[in-house]
Amino acid sequence: MSNSPPESVSPTYCAVCQTPAKLYCSACKLVKYCGAEHQKHHWKQHKTECRPFRVAKDKALGRYLKATRTIKAGSVVFTEMPIIVGPKWYLNEREEKVPVMPCVGCFTPCRMGVHHCPKCRWPTCSPNCGGLDNPSLHGLECTVLMLGPGPADSDPRSLIDYYRSDALVVLKCLLLQRQNPKKWLELMDMQSHEEERIGSELHNDAEKRIVSYLERNFLQRLKTVEQKQKQKYLQEYDTPVLHRICGIIETNYMCINLPSGVELSGVYYTACMMEHACQPNSYFQFDQRNGFKISVIAGRDIGRDEHLVIMYSNMLWGTQMRQEHLALTKHFLCKCARCLDPTEFGTHFSSMLCMGDEGGSCDGIHLPKDPLDVKSDWACTKCPITISGDEVRYILTQMTEEVESLLTRKPTVKKLEGLIEKLTKFLHPHHYHLFNLKHTLIQLYGTETNYLLKHLDDALLNRKMYLCEELYGTCQKLDPNTIRLSIYVGIILYEMHAVLTERAKRLLTNPKRSKGETIEALSYLELAREQLLKAAKILEKELDNVAGSKLSDAVLKSLNELDNLVKKSDQ
Repeated sequence: MSNSPPESVSPTYCAVCQTPAKLYCSACKLVKYCGAEHQKHHWKQHKTECRPFRVAKDKALGRYLKATRTIKAGSVVFTEMPIIVGPKWYLNEREEKVPVMPCVGCFTPCRMGVHHCPKCRWPTCSPNCGGLDNPSLHGLECTVLMLGPGPADSDPRSLIDYYRSDALVVLKCLLLQRQNPKKWLELMDMQSHEEERIGSELHNDAEKRIVSYLERNFLQRLKTVEQKQKQKYLQEYDTPVLHRICGIIETNYMCINLPSGVELSGVYYTACMMEHACQPNSYFQFDQRNGFKISVIAGRDIGRDEHLVIMYSNMLWGTQMRQEHLALTKHFLCKCARCLDPTEFGTHFSSMLCMGDEGGSCDGIHLPKDPLDVKSDWACTKCPITISGDEVRYILTQMTEEVESLLTRKPTVKKLEGLIEKLTKFLHPHHYHLFNLKHTLIQLYGTETNYLLKHLDDALLNRKMYLCEELYGTCQKLDPNTIRLSIYVGIILYEMHAVLTERAKRLLTNPKRSKGETIEALSYLELAREQLLKAAKILEKELDNVAGSKLSDAVLKSLNELDNLVKKSDQ
């Protein structure tokens, strides 16, 4: 036990006898005891709640989680049920134009205007969906949705305008006042960045997309019903409260990806306190079968007093993209080690090549003078040339459009090679744009009709391996414990195995091969097996999603085929 109080815990009483106490549980520092006897007495009850971290507070970070003891890699740090789970918070342009939304009863994708809840008429996968009467899913909100006027007609645009699935998240939050007052208080205790949001793009978007929509269609009607019945259904649902909830969701929500491809939004009281870093030490998984319970898992060994850190952005974005995303959605500027390093751990993931001046070319690299400033000038590492942040943004915007345009269509080897050759004149070979293009290319080498693996010449086979090794090296620097890049690394290792196996087959199919060549072929197969085993291990945390499960199946199938090939070669 410790005599020093943790930063965010106020004086309290012994968990057993309720007398004033000064000694904390040394493991979690969440409860106090008057002495060792009562701690032993309470342990049977407390051990299921004892967590290897405590909530701490910092002026800059706000509340965060701090390890109170060493946590081993792979350990479940804690589990937690959500405050609320609802449809996707931000719909992209395509989603806003398609009359499809998650069923209000079970979140299964369903088409608007086909099946609906018999009471409120909102879209559902079936009129008999089991979630319609469940108060934790649709049962409670249905009462309010019944007050709505319904869509103007059956036209797809009218259906899309009326059935705003993203607004259901806020309505679900409001209804916690009736359903679960404790969770309502927890929700209202979370960070909302209300002051920063006022007048911002996010605030204006929430007003148009959520607040005015709910008030116009449901909440004004609810107020009329309350006045007639002289009874309050909800205590708080005025405009400031709605905007506060929007801010809480924007700041804290987590994406929950279902096997069906549907993305949901979840808010968790403790998990959402975890701070962000662009090289996290933890990751999380969701249990859909158990009310979307979250499990926070140590991605590596975490030492005592270390902060528990997850990542709220995309690890394969450059620093400026990550900073802009975090500033817009989470209202903070990341100052982690990766963001402070202009080279991003030596990967040069955002670096550009210096083109020199009119007098000649330069083989230097352009880096931002201040990587935390999106408007920072970029300076060459070898010559005096500097380019403005605006110029860099303009160049990268053009490149982004070109890269995304190619990748969203069906890219071919020739088109990918052409764009890689073009961008390599301006970008560092490890730049994030080139990473994405090359990661796609290594998968097409061996699968595209004119580039099947058995037809690749040695030069192309070697190029495929070179690209795999290059991409793998970048991933190891950005995510050395493969906490966030499991799928990407799994694919790279799988493609490495494909090259090694093909090299072995070419040696083994030669009837005049020497003993040395047979030994070389078997060594290739052993290396291929090692890559597959690494991939299988890495993908264990991804088995709950479609891409991870599919890739894992391919890896296991290839392991079986590889073992058969080794047996055959021994005969």
